[in-house]
Amino acid sequence: MGIASSAVRARAIAAYEAGNGTQAEIARFYGVDISTFQRWLQRHRRTGVASPLPRGHNPPAVDKEHALRLEALVRENPDATLAQLRERLGISCSVVAVHNALRRLGYRYKKNASGGRARTRGC
Repeated sequence: MGIASSAVRARAIAAYEAGNGTQAEIARFYGVDISTFQRWLQRHRRTGVASPLPRGHNPPAVDKEHALRLEALVRENPDATLAQLRERLGISCSVVAVHNALRRLGYRYKKNASGGRARTRGC
C-alpha cells in the first residue's frame, strides 16, 4: 500500500474517536501498522490534521543555466574529468552532481575497445 490519503486517515481517526475499536483493530481494518496509526493519531492531536506531509526531492545542484554552460564545457574539452568540469563550471557542488547533470543532458561514460570504462594509463 502506498501513502494513505487524507480522507483515509481522517476516517480511521474518526472511527477510533467514535469508539469503533481499539487502535490495533482500527489499524488492522485500514491495513496499516499500529505504529503508523499511532503516528497519525499523535499528529492529529498535536496539529489538528493527519494528512500526509509534502514529499519531494531536493532541486538539482546544477540548474538549467549551469547545465547549458556545462554542455558547452564538455564540447570544448570532451576529455575533462568530472572534477575539472566542476572547477570550470565555478559552482559549489559534488562531483556526483556534475555526473548527474551530464546524465540528464544525455552523456554517457566513454568506453574503450574492450568494453570497459576508459582510464588513463598508470592508475
